Amino acid sequence: MGQQLFQRARPLAVFLAALSGLQPAWAADRWTLSGVGAWMVGLGLIAILIMGLALRLLLVLRLRLRRRRLELLAVRRERSKLSALLNAIPDPVYFRDQQGAFEVCNPAFEQCTGLSELQLRALGGVQGVAGLEWADLPESLRAASLALTTPAPQRTLSWTTRPDGQRVCLDVVQAPVMVDGENLGSVGVARDVTRLREAMTQLHRAVTVFEHCGEGIMVLDADLLIRDVNPALCAITGYSCEELLGSMPQYLQIGGQTPDFLQDLWAEVAAKGKWSGELLERNKAGLAVPLWATIVCVPPAELGGEQHYLAVLTDISRIKQTEAELLHQELHDRLTGLPNAALLRDRISRQISVAERDRTSVAVLYIDLDGFREVNDIAGHTAGDAVLKEAADRFLKVVRVSDSVARVGADEFVVVLSGLVDEETAMRLGERLIDSMREPMQLQVADKMQRFMLGASIGLALFPTDGTTVDDLLRNAEAAMCRAKAHARNTVQAYRPELTAAVQLRFELTHALRHANELAQFRLEYQPQVRLSDGALIGAEALLRWRHPVRGAISPVEFIPLAEDTGLIVQIGQWVLETACAQAAAWQGVAGKPQQVAVNVSARQLRQPGFVQLVDATLAASGCPPHALELEVTESLLLEDAEGAIELLGALSQRGVRVAIDDFGTGYSSLSYLRRMPIQTLKIDRSFVSELGSDANVAAIARTVIVLARSLNLDVLAEGVETAEQAAWLRREGCDWAQGWHFGRPMAPADIHQGPMYKPQLDIVRKTPATELLSA
Repeated sequence: MGQQLFQRARPLAVFLAALSGLQPAWAADRWTLSGVGAWMVGLGLIAILIMGLALRLLLVLRLRLRRRRLELLAVRRERSKLSALLNAIPDPVYFRDQQGAFEVCNPAFEQCTGLSELQLRALGGVQGVAGLEWADLPESLRAASLALTTPAPQRTLSWTTRPDGQRVCLDVVQAPVMVDGENLGSVGVARDVTRLREAMTQLHRAVTVFEHCGEGIMVLDADLLIRDVNPALCAITGYSCEELLGSMPQYLQIGGQTPDFLQDLWAEVAAKGKWSGELLERNKAGLAVPLWATIVCVPPAELGGEQHYLAVLTDISRIKQTEAELLHQELHDRLTGLPNAALLRDRISRQISVAERDRTSVAVLYIDLDGFREVNDIAGHTAGDAVLKEAADRFLKVVRVSDSVARVGADEFVVVLSGLVDEETAMRLGERLIDSMREPMQLQVADKMQRFMLGASIGLALFPTDGTTVDDLLRNAEAAMCRAKAHARNTVQAYRPELTAAVQLRFELTHALRHANELAQFRLEYQPQVRLSDGALIGAEALLRWRHPVRGAISPVEFIPLAEDTGLIVQIGQWVLETACAQAAAWQGVAGKPQQVAVNVSARQLRQPGFVQLVDATLAASGCPPHALELEVTESLLLEDAEGAIELLGALSQRGVRVAIDDFGTGYSSLSYLRRMPIQTLKIDRSFVSELGSDANVAAIARTVIVLARSLNLDVLAEGVETAEQAAWLRREGCDWAQGWHFGRPMAPADIHQGPMYKPQLDIVRKTPATELLSA
């Protein structure tokens, strides 16, 4: 039996021996146990087994203890990290147990409350503790902790007083701490949002100011695009906020301002941080709105951000209007609205400066109303005021827009003419001013219609012959007016006692002009009219020339106005019409010759009874077809009798005679009558053509005339074309015909023919008087 027990225990013994590192003796001696020996061996084996199990248990406990020690070390490390993190948080953080007693807090909490962690633990709770009301649990959290539920974190905003007496606003967030359904207490975090609340208050205040400010405010980004505007700016510009956002203000664009102005503006913004000045902005309706603008550069709020700009705009339209009204009152007569003596002196001074630069003249006409004193004495000052207003209106209707009319005394006015003006021109204007006063004045005075008869005495002084300063011109013109008033009222007197050379020349020319036609001193020259599209000769303008046997060639600028004033233009004009029609008839059907002739007709000729019948008789006598004749009239015809002119020209057009408006744009154009006038051609005056390459405004006017003619289905002819550049510009803009020295100078009928375009001879142009060139 023992032997059997031994055999069964051997494997276990071997395992235990191997586990304990021992070798059984029988393994070496290989002896056989029996009896008591076997029992001893069995007991030894059991002892060894128990010892091995004890050793194994000790090893397991040792390993478990080591693992526990590592876990505790890790926990301490985590607690150290959490403690360091808690201490590093700048916001107060605390933990309270289920009873509300403080357990843990960070230094920020101690600093906020002025109590240490030990003192907080000793308090037990916050009830009744001043300065800790904000840390009390909300009712919802307190109820949830009793019900063992997990509510959402609660956020409150509380004002409290710090230990240093400073009032602060705390944003407190408290949440319960739940572990396996057990409520361990609550954790809270408080953040000082005092500065944030103050910033929000300031922002709210700024938004209120932004929305309700009377000045327009816009915010621009670094690319000068609008990012925000206030309602006042929308009211100023007329645009809605949506329309303005993302766009660039007009007053900061190159088109709205000059590049130099914008460069100076941004240079000042870069140097000083802001710019203030006056700008002009156009609102949605297209009206110009003067603004006082302040543009401020706002630097980036943080590193890496971009700067932006703030523009404050004030509408100064009313200020400008008030300034203009005050300036107008200061420089204008309150009764008539005319410039007063101060503004007159300034204008004369400016005109003198221009005349000195351009070597032109300035004419000053001093006017005194004849019979005005009697009006004041008899009818009273109210009637006198009415008479002065009426006289001012009549004077304004006579002069050009570029001329000045001023009131310098009770019944004294001054008219200033500038440009290419001479004594004769000024004298004629003075006569027209006198003529404007010949018609009786029917005025309503004190609910009663009264009739007044007044005249005007005028004195004339010219710069530079009669004076080189403002005082000289006014003094000399007034002296001449006094002489006119003393010797013969309702006249114009120049500043000298004897007849001037111009008056003497006028007398001699008038005498010679009366006999020129009888003595065959007149002749006609013809200037080619060319179609710009292909250079074809389509017509010619008949130009009157006078060669005096003693004085030689006399410019049309000298004798045509004289013929107009004396009435000789009727007789001379008839001769011109007959001669031109005869020449046009001779050219009909001849290759290379003009098939149409243009003849200038004065308004005085047209007003003659039977003018249409005269044209009919001339055409019939000469054999000239009506379509080969073109009559050129001036715009002044429309001013004198527009309805009569329309009827007269309509009769001519019905007969097939072409009608052209000569020198269009230089007079008082009436577009309302122009659209009704039975005309076929508009002639652009040479004054516009000569400055096409040097004056953009003149080019714009010429282009407008061409567009206007196209709109009215009229042909356009340009006068005074002297260069290829002018011809190219006119052809490019759509002008139909042209004439001038570039195509051919005025010439005898035998010399004009179709061929290469006549080039102007520059050396002859320089030797030819300017007045003759103008008449060509």
